[in-house]
Amino acid sequence: MCAYVIGPRPSAPDSGMGANLPRPGTASTSFRVWAPNASQVVLRLRPDAATPFTDLPLQRDAPGSEYFSGDVTGVAAEHQYRLLITNDGAGPNNPGGVYERVDPYARDIVSPDAASPAVVVDPADAFAAFSAPRFENFIIYQLHIGSFAGLNDAFAATVTGQTATFRDIADSTRASLLDRKLDYIRDLHFDAVEFLPTNAYAFHRDEGYAPRNFFAPEADYGHPADLRYLVDQCHQKGLAVIFDVVYNHVVWKDAEDRLLRLDGNTESNGRGIYFSTFDNFGPVPNFDKPAVRDFFVDNARMCFREYHADGLRFDSAQAIRGRAGGPDALRDIVGRVAAEFPDKLLIAEYDNPPYALATFPFGAAWQMGGADADHFPGYIWVLNHGSVEDLRALIQRWGYPCGYSPVRFPLGSHDQIYADYAVQANGQIGTDKPDNRYFVERVGGAMAGRDDWTARAQARLGWALTVAMPGTPMLFMGTEVHHWGYWNPAADAYGDHRFNWALAADDSGTAMRNLVRDANRVRWENPALRSSQGPLFTHLDAPNRVLAFKRWDDGGNVVLTVVNLGAGQWDTATYGVDLGGDGGTWEEIFNSQSPQYGGWNDSGNYLAFPDVDPDGRLSIRLPKWSVLVFRKM
Repeated sequence: MCAYVIGPRPSAPDSGMGANLPRPGTASTSFRVWAPNASQVVLRLRPDAATPFTDLPLQRDAPGSEYFSGDVTGVAAEHQYRLLITNDGAGPNNPGGVYERVDPYARDIVSPDAASPAVVVDPADAFAAFSAPRFENFIIYQLHIGSFAGLNDAFAATVTGQTATFRDIADSTRASLLDRKLDYIRDLHFDAVEFLPTNAYAFHRDEGYAPRNFFAPEADYGHPADLRYLVDQCHQKGLAVIFDVVYNHVVWKDAEDRLLRLDGNTESNGRGIYFSTFDNFGPVPNFDKPAVRDFFVDNARMCFREYHADGLRFDSAQAIRGRAGGPDALRDIVGRVAAEFPDKLLIAEYDNPPYALATFPFGAAWQMGGADADHFPGYIWVLNHGSVEDLRALIQRWGYPCGYSPVRFPLGSHDQIYADYAVQANGQIGTDKPDNRYFVERVGGAMAGRDDWTARAQARLGWALTVAMPGTPMLFMGTEVHHWGYWNPAADAYGDHRFNWALAADDSGTAMRNLVRDANRVRWENPALRSSQGPLFTHLDAPNRVLAFKRWDDGGNVVLTVVNLGAGQWDTATYGVDLGGDGGTWEEIFNSQSPQYGGWNDSGNYLAFPDVDPDGRLSIRLPKWSVLVFRKM
C-alpha cells in the first residue's frame, strides 16, 4: 500500500482546483473541491487499480468556506482518486448521506463509467516553439477527431470501434499524403484546425456536444498526453489549434452527468449546485454562482496553459447567461479569459454576431445556424432564389469591427452536415435534421449531387467566394472532396458516414482539393484578401446575376473578384466589368472553372492581362457559375 501522508490542510489558497502535482518549492500534491453543502469531504487515493483506496479527510479552506482542500505527499502522476462527500442535511434541499463522486476538475478518467476514478495528471510537456498566425491570417479546417481517420485509408484496419484517436490524427509516418492527416490539411494551405469537442462526452461515436467531464479528454480518443502530442504536432506542421468548448449546457441524460448532485444537494429541480432551473440543449449551469463561472474560466485556462491551444470557439455563447437572462455571466467569463490571454483568438457562436463582438471581448464570431441562418441570406438560398443584391448582403460585413471578425462557412459547418437517419417502427426514415447533407447534395440532390456538374461548380464558386470576401474562411472536413451524403461519426441504417478517404483520391475529389488548395494560396499571396479594406462593389448586373467587388491593403495590393451567380456564359472577352473608375492592367490569378478544378480549357483569362477599356470596363471571358479573381498589375 502506498504511504500517503496528508498535511498541511487546507492547501495554499492559490494551489488551484482539482489535483495539482507539486509546484516548485513544494513537495506535496494539492487537492481542492467545491462542496458548499458538505459537512465532510474525504479524498480516496490509490496508486493503481490493484491497490485499495486510502481515505484521507480534506479540510475547509476557512470557517464557513464552501471549499475543502489538503496537500498529500506520496502522490505521483497516474495515481487514481475519488471523492467521498457527506451532505450536511441542513435544509430542504440537503437529504444528508454520503456520495462518492469523480472530481469535476479531473484532468483524466480511467473510463466513462460513473464509478470511474479520476487520474492525477502531470501537465508538463515539451512543446515545440510556435507562433500562431495573426488573427486575420487564419484559414480554418474544422474536423471531428473520431471520424477523420479509419474509413478507406491506412488506419482502417487499426481503428478500434470506428473511432480514430488523437495519435491517429497526429501520425506522420505514413507514406501517402492522404494518410498523414495533418500534412494533408497543411497541403491544402490551411493554417488552423478547429477540433469539434475533445473533452469527455456522453455516448460513443458522437459529435461531442453532450459534455460529461469538462476537464478530461474523451477516453475513446486518448489521454492528456495524447492530446498534447496532437497539438504539438499541429504546431510543428504550422497549424494553429482551436478547441470547441461547450459551456452552455451539459449532457441531458442524468446517468451520464458527472456534475449531477455533486455534494448531494438537490436544488435546481433536483440537479444540484452546478445547475440553473432551465434547459438549453441540456441542463444549463448556474452562471449566477461565482464558483460555476470560475469553473469555466479554469477550463479555458487549462486549454491554453496545459494544451497550448491557440483559440477557443464558444458553442452557443448567447446561452451562457444567468437566470435573469442578462449578459453579465458571459461578460465575466470571456472578459477574464481575454484579459489573461490577449494573444488567443476567442470565437463566439452567437445568434447575433455583431452584438456579441460589440458587447464581449471576442475576436471573431459565427452566426448561430450558419449557412442556413434566417438573419442573412444564406449561400444556398442565394443560389436557388437570390439576386445580386442578396449576394452583396451575404458578402458585406455590416456590423463587424474588422475583416476577420465574421467566420464564414457558406458550404456548411458540422451543424449543416451532421445527420442521424434511422428506420422508424412505421418503416419511415426519421431524423431531426432531414435536410442536412454535404453541400453538393444540398444543391444537386441526395445521392446524385456528387455526380452533378453544376452542384460541383457551385461548390467551387462557394469556396472561392469564401476566401475572397471579408471574414475568416472555415471548411468542414470532407467538403474539399465533394463528399457525398451526410456526416455522422457512427454508422446508421444507411451505412458508414465517417470521412471516406476513397473520395479524396478519385477524379472529383482530386479536382475539388486542387481548387481549395489554390484558392487558399491566392488568399495567402494577396494581403488585400486578409485586410479590413472593402469590399467596394463596382459592378452589379442584376439580369445576369453578376457582381464584382474590390479589396485592397495599405501596401498597394488591389484585388478584383467577379462572381457569376448564373448559367450565362461569355466565351470571348466581351463581358464588361465596371471597375468604379479604376484603370490599369489586370491579371487573372484564379478561375474556379479552370480545368484542373473540373471546369474546361479557355474558360477564363489566363495570361490575357486585359487593360481597362476607355469606358471604364474590363472586358473579360466569364464562365457560368464562377468566381474569377484579378490582381491589379
